[in-house]
This record gives sequence, structure tokens and C-alpha cells, in this order.
Amino acid sequence: MDAGRSSPTASAIFLATRTYLELMRHWDAVLPGRILRVWYQDVVDDLEGNLERILDFCGLGYEPGCVEFFYKTERAVPTASSEQVRQPIFREGLFQWKNYEPWRGPLKDSLGEH
Repeated sequence: MDAGRSSPTASAIFLATRTYLELMRHWDAVLPGRILRVWYQDVVDDLEGNLERILDFCGLGYEPGCVEFFYKTERAVPTASSEQVRQPIFREGLFQWKNYEPWRGPLKDSLGEH
């Protein structure tokens, strides 16, 4: 984060999380069975299986090239993350949230388990 910008407060994080959960409950109610939940950890653990599930949900067929994106692409990627595009799915950050476990109790308690 820029030195001139402050970090989000716990209440801002809570509000954003609560808003997201309320929005997802809304879409589940309005479009039952039409929202596919994709959890990053599941994708990291089983990229091919989850990709097949996503494509099936969208009515698309699976192609092996879908999981070869990071090492077979030769096209230019004009973004700041151009090097990340050529890397496997990122596993190292999966549990970084645990560093903040001691401070997330009130947020976790007020939102319940989701």
C-alpha cells in the first residue's frame, strides 16, 4: 500500500465481507442453482478437476490447453502481472490469513461460519 494511504479498518473489512455475503445470499435466492461457488484453495488443490467443473457449469468442453496456460503461452501479456501469468497456480499464500487469526475473532464471531 502507498505510504500516503491508510490500511482498511476492521469495521471496513467487516462491512465489505458482510455486504458480499448478503449479496451472495440474494443471488442464491433469486437464481437458485445458477451460482457456482469456486474456492481458491480447491482450485489450487485440484486445478484440472475444478476447471472441468467450472467449464461443465458453463456448458463448455474441457481442453488440456486450459491447464497449460502458464508455461505454453507465447503471447505478450501487457500487465504488471505478466510474470505471474507464466507461473503455476499460486499455493504459497494459501494460509497467510493465519498470521491474522488472533485479530479476526470479532469479525468471525459476528459473521458466523461461511
